[in-house]
Amino acid sequence: MIAFEEIPPAGLHAPLVWRITRGQQADAATVRDWLAAQRHLYDTRLDQYGAVLIRGFAALHCATDFNTVLAAAGASLLDYVGGTSPRRTVCGRVMTATEVPADYSIPIHQEMSYTATPPERIAFFCVTPADAGGETTLADMREVTRRIDSGVLQRFRQKGGVQLRRNLPLPEHAALRPGVPKPWTEVFTTTERSVAESAAAMRGWATQWLDDGSLQLWQEVLPATRVHPRTGDDLWFNQLHIFSPIAALRWARNDGRHVLAERMEVALRDAPDRVDEVLHGDGTPIAAEDVLHVAEVLDACALPHAWQTGDVLMLDNLLAGHGRRQYSGPRSILAALIGARDGAAAPEAAGARNEVSA
Repeated sequence: MIAFEEIPPAGLHAPLVWRITRGQQADAATVRDWLAAQRHLYDTRLDQYGAVLIRGFAALHCATDFNTVLAAAGASLLDYVGGTSPRRTVCGRVMTATEVPADYSIPIHQEMSYTATPPERIAFFCVTPADAGGETTLADMREVTRRIDSGVLQRFRQKGGVQLRRNLPLPEHAALRPGVPKPWTEVFTTTERSVAESAAAMRGWATQWLDDGSLQLWQEVLPATRVHPRTGDDLWFNQLHIFSPIAALRWARNDGRHVLAERMEVALRDAPDRVDEVLHGDGTPIAAEDVLHVAEVLDACALPHAWQTGDVLMLDNLLAGHGRRQYSGPRSILAALIGARDGAAAPEAAGARNEVSA
């Protein structure tokens, strides 16, 4: 029999903890069945807290165990086509959390918030915590939204939301770009231009091939905020602070990645069409001060969560943002993207009928 105690968050953005007090040696199938039996409770807690950490199962070790436990989620796991972070598939649709180098931090963000149909939830599993650093940072997106200046929010609403423009290089050119750009062959899991074009068109994305073989991708115009389908919270939901060049420069400098920052400055001066950009939905530039304000709010709301082997962390992708601190030593965190749960509506974009082209 499995038993647990529920430990409320000690800090503003910390997860609710379910600490296992009996049944710590339960195998993955037993954990799956137990979690399925607790599903109504953890659904309720996720809507309330945005993050639930299950800690104390000693017999969960690998991607296969995690994949088994995820069957209790009651929804299909999603692929990562169109995603921006470097990842590897490990088992089924279980992936590495990210393969961004250890000297990068990762700002608080919501998974695939630059798409019209992002995952409802994201689950993480700790195989091996880092020797030092490597905490996953968490943020309450209700608090983030409250802290963003009302004038900034109003500008995004008046100007039709946001549009992400991405430049996806050929694999042989990726190392020459600032940041950690994904080649278009990896984004669309193909080496055929026509297949990539079709996959983009299915998502409503416009494409253009540049003379260096890179793919210029204009994703759909999306609102800057979205309404949670059950709580009704209208929440900041985009990655302006990651893809805007001025924010990328700030991020590199804060991490101490000064060589990369210099490369970004050169790229902005000499080849601005080869770097990613975020525009207002009406096509106008976003003011630098608005970009930096949002980045600063997200940084201020980030709280580090230290991993222990066997931890399972479930996040509501609208209510909770996540990121990562720099680290040293080996670190293995797995992730899975989870679609709308059985009987639940997918997240609806705030004002989508007015702001997003069909």
